[in-house]
Amino acid sequence: MRAVVIGAGLGGLLAACALAERGFEVQVHERLPYPGGRFTNLEFKGYQLSTGALHMIPHGRKGPLGEMLRELGAEVEILPSEPQAVFRVGGRDYEADEVHAVLSAREKLLAVKLLAMMKLGRAEAGEESYAEWLAKHMRSETVRRIADAFTGWCLSLRAHQVPAREVLAQVANLARLGETGVPRGGCRGVVDALVEVLESQGGELVLGSRVLQVSGEPWGYAVHTQEGRLEAEVVVSNAGLRRTARMAEEVLPAEYAAELAGLRSVPGVKISVACSEPVLGHSGVVFTPDASRVCGMNEVSNADPELAPTGKHLLMAHAAPAGGDLRREAELALQDLHRLIPRFRERCRVLAVQTYRGEWPVNHAPSGTHLSPATPAGGLYIVGDGVKPEGWMETEGVAMGVRQMLEHLAAAEKSSEI
Repeated sequence: MRAVVIGAGLGGLLAACALAERGFEVQVHERLPYPGGRFTNLEFKGYQLSTGALHMIPHGRKGPLGEMLRELGAEVEILPSEPQAVFRVGGRDYEADEVHAVLSAREKLLAVKLLAMMKLGRAEAGEESYAEWLAKHMRSETVRRIADAFTGWCLSLRAHQVPAREVLAQVANLARLGETGVPRGGCRGVVDALVEVLESQGGELVLGSRVLQVSGEPWGYAVHTQEGRLEAEVVVSNAGLRRTARMAEEVLPAEYAAELAGLRSVPGVKISVACSEPVLGHSGVVFTPDASRVCGMNEVSNADPELAPTGKHLLMAHAAPAGGDLRREAELALQDLHRLIPRFRERCRVLAVQTYRGEWPVNHAPSGTHLSPATPAGGLYIVGDGVKPEGWMETEGVAMGVRQMLEHLAAAEKSSEI
């Protein structure tokens, strides 16, 4: 059967490779002149800056993305981060199991108990936000700021903006799977490996090709591009929720299309910094609860030196905006970096400040929004960062969403819907 994949982001490429492996004739159409979308690199003055996602894989080699890459035969080396993460509080760095040292004796006992419950998956939550859930168990400004830094880095949302159940599931997965990692070559290392797999399986990648419309036919779908009309039994959209709703409005129920179009995207600010010497000294995440906007930073060149020129280092920071003026949010994030990094002006130079919003966001839907990859139109599926199952963050959520899509497709094939 024939499958058309719209968008060559991480989700689209994973889906395309998996479909080709299952015997589909696959064609991927990407409107940009390069594959990867918000998950690749742009070289700037010898530094490998990412177009969107940071050069990190949350669960390293053990997680859903690492597992799926191996299954597909994509040759990607994922370099473990050591340590996985630390929290910078009061100018000192604490690993996750040590950060309770900054709390009062009573807070410390409560925090240790809560963290143990969360790691074991024994903590329960109703409909409240993560901030509300924490406040029920312990009222601590320090704990709130630590929670904001964690969710701000991982989800680009503050603790009051994400359901407690979602965060609890993510913490349990982090505890179970352990390591974080940096792919060698950064995001583009993953993308290049997937493109190689796709082409080796006979799949085709068409760059600079904008899909205009998806219409229904008795045998499947017609996909209309600027270049012409394609026929396919299966269509997978990695084009974002609102674009998918517009392109496929002819075949999607109006109420469902309105639901997709109405989901808010998640904004963010990323700052890439060139350093003349190691600033963090390791490749793990540094969460920054004392900052006003920056939630975390990592020095990825400590894992893969080729992400920066010889003798230099690449540091990347992420900020979860507290307001809608992203220019102002970026200015506040830059002020944070000057406070967080000693002798910033002497040691560092800002390479790029990137803002993400609208149809080029951090996430097309906030974490805690659990869309099925199967749409009401049989044979039409959605993948990408807007379709992440509960408990899975960032790229791991994208990979799990693709896996769910394949399960839905297999069930549809079995029932002869396709």
